[in-house]
Amino acid sequence: MSALLELVKETPPEDRKAVAEYLKPYLITEKKKPVDEHWVNIEELRPYTPGKKSKAWIQLYILDAYPETRKWSTNPHPGKGRSIKVNLPVARKWIEEHIDVIDWDKPMP
Repeated sequence: MSALLELVKETPPEDRKAVAEYLKPYLITEKKKPVDEHWVNIEELRPYTPGKKSKAWIQLYILDAYPETRKWSTNPHPGKGRSIKVNLPVARKWIEEHIDVIDWDKPMP
């Protein structure tokens, strides 16, 4: 790589411009659009569920039942002294998209 760099340094300015244009796609990486992130506990997600389900209901019938929720939530069983966090904007969108799939009338065992 350093030999190539030395060759480019020794070339005339007009040739350097051509080399730069040729290498541009390989040197510039796409910037990912930042995903809205606002991590909150389950209590703050409750108002966005139909019927304002309990924290235990959300944990059991949403976070445990659907593995794809791991993309926007932490471990549904974090252990003693740790809370479950969810990315609120992504979680709200996911719930809206799956509102017909989830049985919102399912009772707690």
